[in-house]
Amino acid sequence: MVRKLEILTPMKEEDLSVLEQLEASTRKVPAGTELAVQGEPFGAVVVLRSGWAMRFKTLADGRRQITNFAIPGDVIGLYANMLVVADQSATTLTDVEIAEFPQEMMTDLFRDHPRLAAAFAWTAAREEAVLAEKVVCLGRRSAHERLSHLLLEMLRRLQMVQLTQGDRYVFPVTQELIADTLGLSAVHVNRTLSRLRAEGMIEVDGPVIHVKRVSELTDAADFDDLYLYSQRMPEGMRSRLAS
Repeated sequence: MVRKLEILTPMKEEDLSVLEQLEASTRKVPAGTELAVQGEPFGAVVVLRSGWAMRFKTLADGRRQITNFAIPGDVIGLYANMLVVADQSATTLTDVEIAEFPQEMMTDLFRDHPRLAAAFAWTAAREEAVLAEKVVCLGRRSAHERLSHLLLEMLRRLQMVQLTQGDRYVFPVTQELIADTLGLSAVHVNRTLSRLRAEGMIEVDGPVIHVKRVSELTDAADFDDLYLYSQRMPEGMRSRLAS
């Protein structure tokens, strides 16, 4: 979580101490573990320390839309103290290590640690921007553009928390899950992956994705990582919080 929040602003000793308290209680859980259930009350706030999870909504007939993938540093239930029930579900995709803390600690953080509160608000703003970008993908982009955009987004997000090797990263997601993310059939995803490989844009080795021609794929997907909010906190905001 420190690695992620330091993208926004350097952490002071007091900030690091608070984050250490939030991540003090950790445990390992297997793949397929529910971290939040749509329509049910939130439990503790969860910080993903290792592994992957997914957030999704399910329709009455069982159809599923994956809204986002959670990677190390992401928080599930960030605003659990403000919501009566979870608006979407979250389930681990791999074996993970999580840290948990009571919802009330988030309320205390907003009251007592405004710099950290601003950093967490930034993560929420980024989640909103990611969802807005997904609406554009589902509504206006072709299958080729959707898949290219997703692969670039995950590359950029993982680079921000130092979990890539150059332009390679582990993507532990099946084609069926990609289909539920992009609003496509699994067959269509398979064909589009094959096309990207044939074009020399990517290389797939099991769960490892190598984006071989980042610049060309970026142009093809009309990808602009501005929505991932990878810039530092504006100086005006930093100075006001420090005063």
